[in-house]
Amino acid sequence: MGRDPEAETATGSHRQVLLAGVTLLVSLLLTLGFAEAGLRAAHRFYQWRVVRGLPALKARALVPSSDPELIFEWNPGWRSDTFTVNSFGMPNDEVPLEKAPGVFRIAFVGDSISANFELRPRPEIYLNVLARTLNLERRGWRFEALNFGVNGYGILQELQMLRTRVGRFHPDLVVLQQCLNDPYPSDTPYAQLAPIGPSRLWNFVFHHLQPDRFWGWYYVDRVYDRVGLENLRRGMAGLGEVARGMRVLAVLFPYLYAPAYDNWGYQRYHALFRQEAAQAGVPFLDLYTAFRQRGFIGSRGVPADPIHPERDAHAVAADEIELLFDSLGWLPGRDSRSKG
Repeated sequence: MGRDPEAETATGSHRQVLLAGVTLLVSLLLTLGFAEAGLRAAHRFYQWRVVRGLPALKARALVPSSDPELIFEWNPGWRSDTFTVNSFGMPNDEVPLEKAPGVFRIAFVGDSISANFELRPRPEIYLNVLARTLNLERRGWRFEALNFGVNGYGILQELQMLRTRVGRFHPDLVVLQQCLNDPYPSDTPYAQLAPIGPSRLWNFVFHHLQPDRFWGWYYVDRVYDRVGLENLRRGMAGLGEVARGMRVLAVLFPYLYAPAYDNWGYQRYHALFRQEAAQAGVPFLDLYTAFRQRGFIGSRGVPADPIHPERDAHAVAADEIELLFDSLGWLPGRDSRSKG
C-alpha cells in the first residue's frame, strides 16, 4: 500500500505546530524563571545595600535587641532634630522609674503610630493629646503618658515589651495600640518575617498594575497566613494573661483607605482582632467607625500614607479612648466636660 502524501504533510504540520508550542512554552517558562531569579537577586542586593549603608551601631535609631523576642528596639539616648529616645529606650521625655504621689500613669505600647518616628510633632500624637486633656479636666491628679511604641513592632513584640519593660514603671493603665499589619513585625533590616507572596515577579507586576491594591496587600493581607493568624491568637491570649494583673485596653487603628472596606472586605480583619480580644477577656476599642464617620478614611486616590493618621484623627483617637476609660470606670477625678 503506497504512502499518503497528504496525510504525511498533515502529520508533519501537526508536529511542527506542537514543536513550536512546546518551544514557546519552554521559552516563556525560562523567561519567567530568569525574571524571577533577577528580581530575587535584585532584592537581595537591595537588602545588602541597606544593611551595608547602616551607620555605626551607636548612631542608629533602631538597634538589634538583646531580647530575641523583641528583635530590635530604640537606641537609648538617640536623638535627631525631630525625634529623641530617652535613657530607657523610650520615644519619650526622661521619666523616673518610681511614680510620684498624685501621678496617674498610662503606658502606651504599640508600633509607629505611637512611636511617631519623624512623623508628626510629638504633642499631636494621640497619647500626648489624651494626657494633656486629662490634666486640664481632672483636678487633684497629674497624668503621665509613657510611650513604649517602637516602629515596625508586631503583636508578639508588643506583648514582650509589655511583659518585660512596662511593669517597672508602675503604670495604672496600659493601652496596647494595634493596626492591621500587627500579626508580623514590619520589614526592617533586622526582621523580614512576613510572607513575600507567590513570587517577586508577581509582586512586581501586581505593584505596577494595581498600586493601591498592592499596598493594601503588602501592609495588610499578606500577614494573615496560618502563622500570622497564630501570632495574633498568641498575642491576644498573652495580653489576656497580662490583663489579669493590670488594666489593659487594646485599641485598633484602621487602614485609612475606604476601598479596603467597601471593596476588599477588610472588616474581616477587624473581626479577627475583636474576636481574639473577646476570647482573651481584654477590653477592645475599634476606631474604624469613629474615623470613617469623620472622613479620616479616604475614598479618593491612593493615600500617601494609609497607616499613620493625621493630627485631627489623633485627637479623635484620644477622645474615644478617654470615653471608653470613663465607661469602664478606670480614670480618677471628675470629668469636667458636659456630656449632654
